[in-house]
Amino acid sequence: MGDLTCALHDSAELSAIFLRGVQSFADLDPVSKLRFSAFLNTFLNHFEAMYFSHRDGILTASAWGKIERTMSDVIAYPGIQQWWKERRHWHTEEFGRVVDAIIARGAEPKAYSTYDLSKITMPEK
Repeated sequence: MGDLTCALHDSAELSAIFLRGVQSFADLDPVSKLRFSAFLNTFLNHFEAMYFSHRDGILTASAWGKIERTMSDVIAYPGIQQWWKERRHWHTEEFGRVVDAIIARGAEPKAYSTYDLSKITMPEK
C-alpha cells in the first residue's frame, strides 16, 4: 500500500487525474482513464487481498475494519462507482459482493470533502 500512496504524492499529475476521476470517470480523457484505471485496479487488488486475509483469519477484525472504512470512503465517490460498473469483472465474485454492499449503503462521499475539487488543474510539465 505504501508504494500506491507514494505514486500519488510523487506525481502531481496522477494526483490530479485521481481527484478528477473520483468525481467522474466518464469525463476523463482516454489517457487519464487508463492511468486512473491502472491505479484504482491496483488499489482494489490490495483491498481484495486484505479481504481474503481477513476471511482466512490472517488479518484481525480491527485491521479489517480500518481497511473497510478506507474502502467505504473512497468507494462513495461517483467516479469510483462508474469505474466499478465497468471493471467489476476484474475481481472475484466474492470481493465484488463486498464492494457492492459498500456501494449499497449509499455513504456520502466525504474523504476529499475539505478539498476544493473544482480547482483541480493539471500540473505544468
